[in-house]
Amino acid sequence: MYRRKRREEGGNALDLDSLMDILSDLVAVIVFIVMYTIMELGSQAYQAEVVVSREPTEGSQRVVVVCEAGTVRVLDLRYALSELLDGYEIVQSVGEIERFIASNQRVPTDRYFSYTLRHQFRPTTDFYAMLDLEIDALPGMVGDSVHQLDRSSRYAATLRDLDPEEVWLAFAVDTASVDAFRVARDMAIAAGFATGFDLLSLDFPLRVALSEDGMDDLLSPLNTLSKPQR
Repeated sequence: MYRRKRREEGGNALDLDSLMDILSDLVAVIVFIVMYTIMELGSQAYQAEVVVSREPTEGSQRVVVVCEAGTVRVLDLRYALSELLDGYEIVQSVGEIERFIASNQRVPTDRYFSYTLRHQFRPTTDFYAMLDLEIDALPGMVGDSVHQLDRSSRYAATLRDLDPEEVWLAFAVDTASVDAFRVARDMAIAAGFATGFDLLSLDFPLRVALSEDGMDDLLSPLNTLSKPQR
C-alpha cells in the first residue's frame, strides 16, 4: 500500500504549536507595554494637567511673580509707585524732576524688593516717561521653594491679601523654576486669579521706564501669554 512520505524536518510544514507560542509571547509583550504605559501616565512624574486661567477683569493691574532659582517671590509695584510719585503731578519742567528726586529720598520696600526713582532724560513731553523705577532684591530674602508652596507659605499669604478682581498675575519664569511656577500658578488659579507667563530671567537691580499711566510694560513680553487674552 502506497504511503505519502512524511516531509523532512526543515520543510515548509506549518508548525501550529510553535506559531501559538510566538503569538502568545507577542500578546504578553503588548499587554505588558500597555499596562506599563498606563501606570507611567498615571504616576505623578508623568501626569499632565491642563490648567486654564480665567480672563482678567477689565482694568485689572499686573502683579509680577518672579520664579527664579527654584523659588517664588511676588513683585507688587503698586504701593511703592504710589508712595514714590506722591506730589509728582506738580512737576512742569526737566529741572523740577531732579529737584523732586533730590527731595524725595524715600526707598519703599516690601518683603523681597526695594524701589527707587531715577531720572532718565528722554525726548518727550511726558514727565513720567523721564523717570525710571529701579527695583533691587533685598539681600538674604529668599522666596518660597516648590516644597514650601502650601497654604501656610508666604506666597499663599500674599495671594490672600490680593483681590483677583483688581490684579492679575504675570509669572516671570527661569529655566530652574518651572516646577515651582506650575505649583504657584495652580494655587493662583485656584484662588481665582487670571494669569500669564514669560520664560525669562530678571536681573536685579532692574530699571524700568515709567509712563504717565504708571508701569508701562515690566516684562517686555516675549509671547502673547504675557498678557491674558481678553
